Amino acid sequence: MFRLIALIGMAATVAAVLGHFVLFGPKRLSDPKQPRQIQRFRFWERFIHIATVAGFLGLAGTGFYSVLALGSPLQGWWWLIHATAAPVFVIALTLMVATWAKDGIFASYDWEWALKFGGYLGFGKHPPAGRFNAGQKAYFWMAALLGAVVLVTGLGRMFPVFDVEGQAIVYQAHRYAALLFVLAGITHLYLGTIANPGTLGAMMYGKVSRAWAEEHHPQWWKTITREDKSKT
Repeated sequence: MFRLIALIGMAATVAAVLGHFVLFGPKRLSDPKQPRQIQRFRFWERFIHIATVAGFLGLAGTGFYSVLALGSPLQGWWWLIHATAAPVFVIALTLMVATWAKDGIFASYDWEWALKFGGYLGFGKHPPAGRFNAGQKAYFWMAALLGAVVLVTGLGRMFPVFDVEGQAIVYQAHRYAALLFVLAGITHLYLGTIANPGTLGAMMYGKVSRAWAEEHHPQWWKTITREDKSKT
């Protein structure tokens, strides 16, 4: 049953992403040729984000390949890779949550972003957003929650403390939490790359153009502009 649900969930998510791209396309900037001069992410932030992604891909790739392609629980080399990626993911995610917790606090203007669906459905091209928009904040806290569930249930699988029925519940919780994480991750990947040109570059190189900052995160742009003026 889980195998079928996972296949349907992934297919539906990919279909939704492709459908959005066909119907609405990417959020193009008014001036896409502007140079990247605005610092958005420090090296530390980029490093822990990339480490988190690497650990996530290692876990998701081995776990779901084993279930969907092989039709069996993790074993052999797949289990070894999975077990190696787990601490990388947990440590990196913990550091990322600690680093961005303040930026993940919701603000009053996030309601407007949510009501307009971030402009992704055509309701307002550039709704208000701080350093992270409402969607990114929601994904951030969901990742923290699902990461904790996956960690606890994963440890429960490695060090069984319940009876057979209890361990079965732990296993199901681990699988479905991981599935939700993967489905959300697919959407996050799409929104952070194709749907918003320049966003991937922000994480890779740490800098964005003025047009990108002003149009995607107007409140954050105003804040850093005021800070720069106060220093002069």
